[in-house]
Amino acid sequence: MQHYTQAIITILALVNPAICAQMFADATRGQSKPQQYKEAIKAAFTIAIVLLIAAFAGTSVLHAFGISLPAFSCAGGGILIWIGVQMIISAQQSQAPPTEQLSTSTSHKTTGLVLFAASPGTITGVITVAASHHQSLIPYIAVIGVIVAMLVLLFVLLAFVAFSKEQKEPTMVKKMVTSYMGVIVIAMGAQFMLSGVKAFLFS
Repeated sequence: MQHYTQAIITILALVNPAICAQMFADATRGQSKPQQYKEAIKAAFTIAIVLLIAAFAGTSVLHAFGISLPAFSCAGGGILIWIGVQMIISAQQSQAPPTEQLSTSTSHKTTGLVLFAASPGTITGVITVAASHHQSLIPYIAVIGVIVAMLVLLFVLLAFVAFSKEQKEPTMVKKMVTSYMGVIVIAMGAQFMLSGVKAFLFS
């Protein structure tokens, strides 16, 4: 039971539903609630599929391409830094895009959410959990951890949609929160990169 709890906490920390909710808010601003519900379910489902594939075949795929976990972690860190910078830039924009533009670009914007939640850093964590407790053909601990983490993420996103008020223009507070979250994402990316470099050089 302790292994399951540790796996769930690890994956939840890497996915970070709080930051995902903020990114989801930015990506679906101006959308109707039915559209937001649809996007939330689609995003959570996509992230779950990516992480489950990582749990079952991640190690084999990396070995097939000759990629080590530290190198993969470095790549993940770079992607997170890029996402964090984009969050800060978007927070500095003074006006929200028109509603018709949002309706056509929402799917593209939620791609950033998927890339963050299912980043190489998160995938590395899932692969590590699967490799550490892989005692059968099915990595049960990693799979349960991913499923529970995705249910929590979906609940957070759906709760955000249910309790949020329609607001097309972001407030100053929201811009500050987005900027702060962007800095946290950049710090997470830097941590992944430094950890990957350390493991690569001294392992």
